[in-house]
Amino acid sequence: MRFAFCFFLLLFTAGTYAADLTQLLEQTKANPQGQLDAQQTQAARTATDYFLLAYSHYVLKNKEAALEFSNKALTLEPDTELAARILLMQALTYGVFYRDTALAVEKLKLAQAILPEEKSPVLLALRMDILESFSQAYNQQGNTELAMKAAAQSLALATQAADKQRQLDSMIMLGRLHLQNNHLTKAYQHFKSALPLAIELADQQAIASINMRLGMAYQKLGQHELALQHFEEAGRLYQQLDSLSSQVNALINIGDSQLVLKQIDKAKVTYNNALKLAMDSQDPHMLISAYVSLSELALEQNDLDQSEQLLIKAHQLASQVSAQSIKSETALFLVNVFIKKQNYSAATQLLAEAAPQPDKLAGYLQHKHLALSAELAALEQQWQQAYQLEKSANQLEIAQLNDDSKLQLDSLQSSLELQMQQEKQQQVQQARQQQLRQWLLISLALLAITFFCLLLLLNKQKKNSSGTLVQQPQWRSFTELMLHHHRAKTQGQLLVIIPAQTNALLSKGIQQVSADFVQFRTLLDQALFWVEQDQEFWLYCASEQKAHDLQHQLLQSLAPDYQAHSAVLPLHSLLSERICEQDLDALRELVWYSLFLAQKQGLQGAMEFHYQCNQSRPCAWQAENLRQDLFNAISLGLLEVQANGISLTDKLKQQLAQI
Repeated sequence: MRFAFCFFLLLFTAGTYAADLTQLLEQTKANPQGQLDAQQTQAARTATDYFLLAYSHYVLKNKEAALEFSNKALTLEPDTELAARILLMQALTYGVFYRDTALAVEKLKLAQAILPEEKSPVLLALRMDILESFSQAYNQQGNTELAMKAAAQSLALATQAADKQRQLDSMIMLGRLHLQNNHLTKAYQHFKSALPLAIELADQQAIASINMRLGMAYQKLGQHELALQHFEEAGRLYQQLDSLSSQVNALINIGDSQLVLKQIDKAKVTYNNALKLAMDSQDPHMLISAYVSLSELALEQNDLDQSEQLLIKAHQLASQVSAQSIKSETALFLVNVFIKKQNYSAATQLLAEAAPQPDKLAGYLQHKHLALSAELAALEQQWQQAYQLEKSANQLEIAQLNDDSKLQLDSLQSSLELQMQQEKQQQVQQARQQQLRQWLLISLALLAITFFCLLLLLNKQKKNSSGTLVQQPQWRSFTELMLHHHRAKTQGQLLVIIPAQTNALLSKGIQQVSADFVQFRTLLDQALFWVEQDQEFWLYCASEQKAHDLQHQLLQSLAPDYQAHSAVLPLHSLLSERICEQDLDALRELVWYSLFLAQKQGLQGAMEFHYQCNQSRPCAWQAENLRQDLFNAISLGLLEVQANGISLTDKLKQQLAQI
């Protein structure tokens, strides 16, 4: 009995200690300087004391002190859990601050080896931390197979523990790795699963990351306009999060898209902004990316010498950090420049150094290596070898684009019959590849629609936050969302408020007008979504009652001297079920034409319009002379318009009768 009690007490004490240590780490992360100040009054004595000191310095980015105190903690014989935590922190210190990935991996291996096999929540969380760090480190080394294995194990543990945040992180990591290897279908599946979790957890970092990866996927499919949109959105979110390295990454991707779209001047500005941020941070990985991008810009402008100089800088930096994939990538870029400068011997030598084991490279690097090898073989007139290498590159590209298809090509033969057969096979492959691209584009488009809709849901969940999370800044984005809701047969209503701001701006000034609109803008968030277009506020509401209630509140929030015009438009009556964006554009013309008619009838001041349709879709909204068609619809009574309770339709009929 005594033994059982003692055993229970031991387990209870260990569990309490683990929980206490986790809590102490959270407190230290929130206030690292406070932990250091506390240690001045009471000197560190135990392994835990020294570990907390080391962790405080790690959070404050004092890398030397973090390693010094963590090594001291290891000499005081910590238990296995604490030792694993110390080794994990050292791995992160070497990986993040020293960029020594090889040493970081060794520390992680030690941490994993000594970690107990118990499945307590605390140890499970620690094991997931180690696996996530393994995934990042292996990816830096270019070992995507081990990186994917670690990320998959982390996801399995997170699912078992019902830890949504860790599930999200693991899904995004797996998506990144598959995207890096051109496994677009698998990448899409992971991002699709990650997006609802990111929205639910209001994780802006994850939402930005998903935007970035969507941009990369579109980039790989050659859809550079769509890629640019997602990169810009990611850059905006990263700037809000003050994430310097991510901002640099976003800027470089934005510049890459601008470069492909021949926006050369914009790309130059974007790349230089990225280089400035990278130099401010003195992070070698950021500098490498910036130098490579600027070298590509120089290459586009036919400045081969400038491109070579920038790539040499990048390659020298890559050689200093223990990240084989980055070193291989910069080397392959440099090989391309050497070929263009006709320095074939240097290109051949560097190509061999870039990838001693080409099959171990990440998918996109394997393809680049094969393509450059084929080009060099052709320049040396080794046609058979060049053809084989080019064919291998094409096979790899097709296999990467289609995860499930294993396309087999026959070996090159000298006979004409076999060559014709191969040409036929290539045509079939191109057709399959085109079909796959179309399917992936449709899938990505659906994911983008889901992304926007879930952002709207997040907006509702964050009513108390400052500003609107999903304020559509452009009319076109607003109409796309309306189309989605309208096609879903939602009985939505469109509310428009047009305050007369010009006179107020002249008499009061910009600051006072902005102050007058504070309460008004706060109320706008009650709509499902809204947009400000040319001093018109357009809001989409779920029901007619909601639209009228919100109309009343908005008008009450404005001073009388703004003389705000307003209207609630019954979308389904005005437009019917099958609509397009041009129909929604025409509704703006309807409101302004109604205002024109009201003023012609001698009505002055703020106007409140009401519309009643006596026929579904009473007007040809895409007519070339829309105002003439509106006139016909109103005068024939197909569309009845009231302004402040006065029927403009009846007045128009009376005037026509007198003619």
